[in-house]
Amino acid sequence: MSEGDKDPVQRPSSSSVGQRTRLNAGRIALMLVGTVAVVAFTLYATIVLYGLIKGF
Repeated sequence: MSEGDKDPVQRPSSSSVGQRTRLNAGRIALMLVGTVAVVAFTLYATIVLYGLIKGF
């Protein structure tokens, strides 16, 4: 395999379309992680509050 036949998946994209696609993918990933964190914290807080109320 010559230098010009590199795997296109691993080749960095220098076009504006490729950069925008990667940026959008990063934003989507961050939103998913943030959403999961908020849901997990809300569930945790609900369980703790329920336990405190039931404990009294």
